[in-house]
Amino acid sequence: MLNTLIDVAGLGRRSMARLGTVMGYVAGWGFIATAGLITFDVLARRFLGFSTQATTELSGYALAFGIAWGLAHTLSMRAHVRIDVVVNLFPPRIRHWLHLTSLAFLAVLVGYLFYGAWTLVEESLLFGATDISVIRTPLAIPQGLWAFGIGAFFLLILAMLVECLLLILAGRGNEAELLLHSRSYQEEVAEVLEAVGEPVPGDPAAPAKPAHPEVKP
Repeated sequence: MLNTLIDVAGLGRRSMARLGTVMGYVAGWGFIATAGLITFDVLARRFLGFSTQATTELSGYALAFGIAWGLAHTLSMRAHVRIDVVVNLFPPRIRHWLHLTSLAFLAVLVGYLFYGAWTLVEESLLFGATDISVIRTPLAIPQGLWAFGIGAFFLLILAMLVECLLLILAGRGNEAELLLHSRSYQEEVAEVLEAVGEPVPGDPAAPAKPAHPEVKP
């Protein structure tokens, strides 16, 4: 029964992680589009004599939207900044529960943030609030995108919390720690090598290198 619950929780966690990956890509392209808009606005002011007059407003929205939409993917990749010098000194059984406790505190914090974000969206919808700018953007739109990113982050935290709790109760704490501990420098190096197309040491799919360099006349 416990293994079945773990499988169900794992499915929910993987589904939210996949959604977070898509949201992360959207956020990244949003930053690229914002950079393009800023570049165009600078060139238009210099050479064409006009401005969109919305660069500051839209870039601010993109920043808030991009950060919120990147949170879930960052968590699934274990890329959030963590200080775990003391945690690593504990034996595995205690360390597993400490990781879970930190995730639970994160769930409380993000849940509070999501509540505040959604309350802000509701107020903007109620009063029909718009930005004081040329394009008069309805504030519920950027605020809603921002709240959606925080909400997806919160749901991923809950899914991970349930799965890791079940894993620890089932005596599979090492599997839970693989989802929660910070990334090692070996993992960071492997990601960089993969990004630049270099073979990752220890990867069985990597081509073998000759023991000695080939000497040509």
